[in-house]
Amino acid sequence: MEFRDWHDGDDLRLLELFSDPYNAQHHHDRAMLGASTQEPFGVGVVAVDDGIPVAAGALRAQAIHPQRMWCYIETAPLQRQRGIATALLQQLLERAPENTELKTRSAATDTATANWLTTHGFAPVQHTQRVIVASKSFEPVDIDVQQLATGSVELSKVVAEYYNATHGWDPSEITLTQAQQLLLAPQTGAQQVFITRSENGIAAFAIAYPGPVPNVVDLLIGHDPKHPEPTDDLRALLATAGAERSLAIEIDNSTTVLNPLIEAAVESDTALIEHASTIWATDATPNA
Repeated sequence: MEFRDWHDGDDLRLLELFSDPYNAQHHHDRAMLGASTQEPFGVGVVAVDDGIPVAAGALRAQAIHPQRMWCYIETAPLQRQRGIATALLQQLLERAPENTELKTRSAATDTATANWLTTHGFAPVQHTQRVIVASKSFEPVDIDVQQLATGSVELSKVVAEYYNATHGWDPSEITLTQAQQLLLAPQTGAQQVFITRSENGIAAFAIAYPGPVPNVVDLLIGHDPKHPEPTDDLRALLATAGAERSLAIEIDNSTTVLNPLIEAAVESDTALIEHASTIWATDATPNA
């Protein structure tokens, strides 16, 4: 088995052996595979058996989450149980800065990967679900809902504050400008913004992005972290944003105000869990 840096064309060779992605998250994570970079820092390594690429791994740094690097490793199904993933992890760490901490993601039902990660020093740090909420799942609430331009500085400020407040598990340093660039700029696909207001400004927000399925939009929904009770504001936004279309929403252990609303929709059969994931980290407390 030979381990080498990523070459152009490796993606096509590996796709011939890899199975199709089992969900949108797998497709997204697989996109981490690729060549090594310096800015932002990244490493790409391929395992080659008798001249044929059979597995690959990558590390990718994130400027707004500096504590850990994303790690992704995939082995062709017929090549598993040979220790290739373990060897790839070692190769990646040898190319990374000293004392690098890693994070990665697995399907919540993937016990084989969970066991492998536990063996190699990872522990759960977060549990996430992507939920599809049917249109008209939420009744309108007597709260004024307004539309706002995506370029609003006021909006960027509250989005950045909410993002940082809900990422204590993976500390973020997102600024107002970065929130605008990464979540609200035209290239992000942000197409509609709904807000509610309180006496202190924006109380809650919902940003709609085009999803991969017609008439289903990806929705980033949140609130002013200082708002004492934003539940009804979120309910009003869900009713407005989902009046004529279904919503794809990601929830996790940190979205504590939103979770009961989405979980109630799941329990009433107006929403379904598309997939659930566990995020692991090498510096997480075991049994988190």
